[in-house]
Amino acid sequence: MTTSLNQPGMAAPSAPAASPASWLPVSSDLAWLSLGLLAMFVPTLFELFQDNDAGLWNKGEHSHGPIMLTLAMWLLVKRWREFTDKATSPMQGSWLAWPCYVVGAALYVSGRSLGIIYFEVGAFIPMLAGLVLMSGGLPLLNALKFPVFFCVFMVPLPGFMLDPISHFVKLNISIAVSNLLWSFGYPISHTGVVLNIGPYQLLVADACAGMRTLFMLEAMGIFYLNVIKHSSWMRNLGLAMLIVPISFTANMIRVIVLTLITYHFGDEAGQGFLHGFAGIVLFASAMLLLMGIDRMLRWLSTRSERAA
Repeated sequence: MTTSLNQPGMAAPSAPAASPASWLPVSSDLAWLSLGLLAMFVPTLFELFQDNDAGLWNKGEHSHGPIMLTLAMWLLVKRWREFTDKATSPMQGSWLAWPCYVVGAALYVSGRSLGIIYFEVGAFIPMLAGLVLMSGGLPLLNALKFPVFFCVFMVPLPGFMLDPISHFVKLNISIAVSNLLWSFGYPISHTGVVLNIGPYQLLVADACAGMRTLFMLEAMGIFYLNVIKHSSWMRNLGLAMLIVPISFTANMIRVIVLTLITYHFGDEAGQGFLHGFAGIVLFASAMLLLMGIDRMLRWLSTRSERAA
C-alpha cells in the first residue's frame, strides 16, 4: 500500500542524483547480494588458473577468457554509471531477475557437481543478468545488454563443437602460408596442418591458428564496433563483414612470423620467448588491420556523403 506525498504545502521529493564519485550507485542490500553471488565463483576462477586439466584459462587456446571478462566488466561499469546519471525510467521487469537466478543456479550446481566447467563458467551470465534486472529492471538491462552478452566470449568452448571447424581453418592457413613463403623462395611445404621448412617441422596448433583464436579476434572486433559506435551504417556493416577475413589474416601473419623465426633462428627461438611475442604480433596485426580498414571505410563514407 502506497501513500501519496503530494499533500498541500508539501512538494514531492525528487529522486536522489547519483554521485559521480560513487563506483556503482546500488543499495547496500543489493551490494551484499552481489558480493555473495560473486563469491560463488571464486573457486571456479581459482580452478581456471590452475596448471591442470581444469585450468583452461592457463592454456593457450583458452587464455583469452580473462581478457574477455575484464573488457566486459569495464564496459558494464562504464555504461551503468552513464545510465544512472541519466535514467528516470521505473524498474520495469525487475521480477525477471528471479528466473535468471534459477537458471544460473541450475547451471552452476550441475556444472560444479558433474565437473562440467562450461556450465559452471556459463552460470555467471544469467547471474549477472539477474543482478542487473534487480538493480534497474529492463531499462538497465537494455542499456547493459552488450557487456552482459560479451561475457559469452569468456566461456571455454568444448572441443567437439570447434575441432572440426578448427581443422578446416588450420588447414587453409597452412596452405596459404606454404604457398606465400614458397613464392618468396623459402624451401617450404605442408602435410595437412604440419609445415615443413628446411630441417624443421611446425604443427599449426589451435593456440596459433585454430577456431578459438579466430573466435577471440572476432570478439575483439565486435567489441571495437560497439565501443566506437559509428553513425554510418556503411562503416558498421563493412567492418562487421570483414571481421572474419581480418581474423584469418592476423592468424596467418602469426604463423608466418613463427615459421620465419624457426627457420632463421632455430627451433628453440621459435618455441621460446619469440613464440609469445608472436602472440602480441597476432593482436597488433588484427587491431591494425581493423583500424586501417575502419579509416578507409570512413574515407569512403565521407566521400559518398559529399557526393550525395
